Amino acid sequence: MTYLLFGPEDGLKADWIADEKKRVLSAHPDAEIHQLFVGDDRGEDLEAVLMQPSLFSSFRFVIVKQYENRTAKDGFEKAVVNFIESGGDDAELIVISSEKSKSKVSQKIQKAPESKVRIIFFWELFDSQKRTWIRNAFQKEGFSITADAVSELLYSVDNNTAEMRNLVSAISLYFNASGRGGGEITSDDIRKYSVQTRGEDGSTLFQAIAESDLDHAEAIIASILSTDSAAPVRAFSTVVSKFRMLESFESLKAEGYHDERAFSEADCLSPYPSFFPTKGIRKTEWPLYRKAAEAYPLEDTRRIISYLGKMDSEMKNAPSEWQLTIFSTVVAAIIHFKGRVTGIEIDSSPLGSGIQLRN
Repeated sequence: MTYLLFGPEDGLKADWIADEKKRVLSAHPDAEIHQLFVGDDRGEDLEAVLMQPSLFSSFRFVIVKQYENRTAKDGFEKAVVNFIESGGDDAELIVISSEKSKSKVSQKIQKAPESKVRIIFFWELFDSQKRTWIRNAFQKEGFSITADAVSELLYSVDNNTAEMRNLVSAISLYFNASGRGGGEITSDDIRKYSVQTRGEDGSTLFQAIAESDLDHAEAIIASILSTDSAAPVRAFSTVVSKFRMLESFESLKAEGYHDERAFSEADCLSPYPSFFPTKGIRKTEWPLYRKAAEAYPLEDTRRIISYLGKMDSEMKNAPSEWQLTIFSTVVAAIIHFKGRVTGIEIDSSPLGSGIQLRN
């Protein structure tokens, strides 16, 4: 049997696989478990595992991850098709993909009988379902949680039960370790946990910029620089992507869209890898983007994006000892000058003339 698990909801996929693995091991206690990754392994590796009987086991439970990265040359789809057509009953294949449709799936797979192939989609939960899921997850850990605390938690996590599960587990461990085994978790508790454990990144830096809080922004930059050498560039890229999303939101508002539609249809074409969905702004981030729109109207936002584009090479090529100065100056140019490049000049070389501020 072959199962193709599609869609963006990794947590529910993991739950399904865990249940299926228990079922298989109950029926075949000596089953071998294999995991392959598209991009790291080859289709020939998958075919060898599926088509060659094991000398030590009567059954094989095979999982293929990152199937969305397959190519016509890597042989993975061919191996899947060959297994389905072989009709082998001594192995089960689980294929995991983040794809949201089966349009790219081979017709041979799509037209195979349900007795051989099932394609299952796992979608993100609705807001009410996420709230119920979080309450139940905390209950299993011995805690109850207030409605405000659930809202606070949803603000800091993406729409994925895998991330929600990790966060619930981390919060439960945190409060158990601090001597609060059980009891009610409030929104103040969630904020306290965030302050104690959250690392600073481009998202928290954008929040400080949206609030026009230069002192806080500089403290965040210092924290980012203390993590690793690649962190400043990642944070800069995130700020660029956030401003591009802000530009899209403000452009839609200028066209007459009401807030809710502008938030849901906002999109950004970023030159950087994105660490969050690029279509639509999460409801929990609406207050942040409203605040950013007040601080940086559309004309300013476009000027800031242009300025950040000009500073991209400065950030990427700056030596480590010069990054704090450059990054701090970039943020100051955004908050105080709204991206007007005539206000700040930067020479990214420590041997150069340095930084000059002009009114």
